[in-house]
Amino acid sequence: MGKSAKARVGRPAAKDAGEVDARILSAATDMFLVRGYDGTTCEAVAAAAGASKATLYARYSGKPDLFAAVIRANVEAALVPSTDMPDDLPLHERLTRAGRAVISHAMAPVPLELMRLFIAEAPRQRDLIREADALGRRAGIRRIAEAIAGPDRDDPAAIARAEPAASRFIDLAFVPHQMRALLGDEAADLEIALQDRIAVAIDALEAAGLIPKRPVGASN
Repeated sequence: MGKSAKARVGRPAAKDAGEVDARILSAATDMFLVRGYDGTTCEAVAAAAGASKATLYARYSGKPDLFAAVIRANVEAALVPSTDMPDDLPLHERLTRAGRAVISHAMAPVPLELMRLFIAEAPRQRDLIREADALGRRAGIRRIAEAIAGPDRDDPAAIARAEPAASRFIDLAFVPHQMRALLGDEAADLEIALQDRIAVAIDALEAAGLIPKRPVGASN
């Protein structure tokens, strides 16, 4: 009996510590999204996570530190994964598919609510929000650049050449679509508009000479 009790004394196993970390970040994410920064307390997060205040404060020095951890964890989780697509697809089809994947991924409920939280907290958490925004933007540009590079997507030089066009595509298609979603446009209306936004962006990239023009008679 005594031996069993001694085995439980000391630092928690890595697996248990990881589970506690995940519960705290999950509870904090829910609370920040629902209550906002001002309406969230570390004590309430600890209670919702089933952890003691001491456990939370052993990991985070206070609410700003916890908020930063929530933002970084959720931005990383929300980054759009690489998409496999046949290399023999025409460039404009690859770009259309990748653009739809990147934009649709960002329109999911949690990423969209995180963006609303970013906007609300930008004036007092400027550096953190800029960091999170840059991380998300870089990931989106990378996915579009990979689509442009096609079979050369593993070549850093090919990605570097594609990045100016990819960055412009994000500005032309992703940013206005995200803004309409943040303003509350209905999902059905956004879906209808998405293909048009992507087509307009591709036309603009062609006109600027950032991507080759489609053969005469080809469509988006």
